[in-house]
Amino acid sequence: MKRLSDNFLTMLLPLTVVAATAFSLVVAVAFRMGATTAGFVFATLSIAGWIGLVAEFFLLYGIIIDKWLSKDRSVLTASWFVLSLLLAFVFTPDKRMDWSTCIVMVSLFAVVFLLPCTIGMAYGRQIKSWMLQRWNSLVPKKRQHTDEAEEKQIEAVLSASTPPATMKQEDEIRHYDSLVSKVQPELIRRLPETLQTNDALFLLVLFREDGYLDTDFRPLMKKEDDEINQTLYAYIASALCAALKIRKGKWVIFEKFWPLNNGAQLASNFKTAYRDNPSEHQRHIAKLLRKATRLRPKLDTYDLEEFKKV
Repeated sequence: MKRLSDNFLTMLLPLTVVAATAFSLVVAVAFRMGATTAGFVFATLSIAGWIGLVAEFFLLYGIIIDKWLSKDRSVLTASWFVLSLLLAFVFTPDKRMDWSTCIVMVSLFAVVFLLPCTIGMAYGRQIKSWMLQRWNSLVPKKRQHTDEAEEKQIEAVLSASTPPATMKQEDEIRHYDSLVSKVQPELIRRLPETLQTNDALFLLVLFREDGYLDTDFRPLMKKEDDEINQTLYAYIASALCAALKIRKGKWVIFEKFWPLNNGAQLASNFKTAYRDNPSEHQRHIAKLLRKATRLRPKLDTYDLEEFKKV
């Protein structure tokens, strides 16, 4: 049986929350009014809805971790969780110690907490785009200056040292050797010890020149850009470790350095999601790795083949 796509499940998640919550509220009302038969019918539908919701959460585990519980959003999610519990208690009528009151409270909590989170996860990009359009129409000049500043920052990283496409291999090797030699000693000392080697610096410089890393070898585009997120950077970290023959402790290195949350799971999710249809970033990374092994053949390890053949 073919698994449903993550995009479909992500769009289905808010609808499942609404359906499960609505059925639960009907169950509580039915039993309060003495309609036992209707109560049991809707209780069955409600249980099916909540089981479906739990199953969708398990299937979308990596996406939920990335979008809800990442380092920069975990505090916001936890705060909203606590506030949702308080609001559910406040809005629950007839606060009695019985199971129907519990159903109403849980249902209200699902509406207040889960519904905004799932809508944000499923349609956050569209909502953000619409809000940016409204903001740009209200303050176009301010937004224009901000965009220009961002473009200049990215151009400063990418423009200075990209080699021409017609450069000979010997010249290209010298070009990257020169870039590696220009990395500041203070920056090298800030890197994890296993990434201070000449080969590791070469790979970091290669990804920096291609726009994936900034001047400090940190992720250049954050996941708020809705383009490159922790999942992709976990995939890049896994590829770098494969080239450098780092097998033990690689996630300890990169989860502190970039940082990543649950890097092994994120990298696995990325490979699974694009197993049949590689993404543009995967193809581009494969091209970079083929270039790296062409310029430095000793980086061409057995573990790296799965990244290069995309």
